[in-house]
Amino acid sequence: MREPLSGLPEKAEVEIAPGRPWLSVNETNVLARRHGLGPALAQAWVLEQLLEAIPLPEAEEKTLMRTFLERLGVKDDSTVAGWLEAQRLSFDDLRALATKPRRLEVFRQQRWGDEAEARFLERKLELDQVVYSLLRSRDQDLAEELHQRILEGEDDFADLAAQHSSGPERLTRGQIGPVPLAAGHESMVSRLRVGSPGQLWPPFQAGDSWVVLRLDLHIPAQLTDETRARMLEELFQQWFQARVKLLLEGEPLPALPPLS
Repeated sequence: MREPLSGLPEKAEVEIAPGRPWLSVNETNVLARRHGLGPALAQAWVLEQLLEAIPLPEAEEKTLMRTFLERLGVKDDSTVAGWLEAQRLSFDDLRALATKPRRLEVFRQQRWGDEAEARFLERKLELDQVVYSLLRSRDQDLAEELHQRILEGEDDFADLAAQHSSGPERLTRGQIGPVPLAAGHESMVSRLRVGSPGQLWPPFQAGDSWVVLRLDLHIPAQLTDETRARMLEELFQQWFQARVKLLLEGEPLPALPPLS
């Protein structure tokens, strides 16, 4: 017999599985406080409130549930009940799990579909990617000598980086990328942002090293379906986390936006 956390018997009201009472509300509160479960519960509550408000056609729900089960290897309707029992889920739980991604997709599109392009343009400099060659040295004179040898075509950048660079880029013969343009030391980012492919910069200081830098390739970000989905997810997460924060602070939540 499980001993109550409080030491006193209480009516079990919180279920560990459908129809199987396990914990009292007070015991659940104790666990949430002592094990830091409050934020996770708040996120789950906000998400559940949202999902319940997003309508889907019944036919689409059925298709999503069937696809969900088939993906898990449950292909026979006669085995669904046994699978649910084994997973400690109810039929409503199955519906919620199977339709969750689609409901969120519908909500993101309805709520921010017209804002995705603006978000993309706002973030474009961070989303652009670059390939560049990097050579670092703690010795300014050596950095200047190596730069001059590259500039005059006496030596190949990759060979010199493999021989002389003091950073891990020596293992890739100096080449970095593709990586987000905004990644890296600001002194490098500011140059790469305005440079042209093939441009070689004289040595400059970045942290405790002298850097020789060449822009090899600039890959502008494009508003593809994948990028649009990423922008919608970022906008959703801003809205979602703000809502969770209000709940954790005990503030009333604004009404959900109208959904169709």
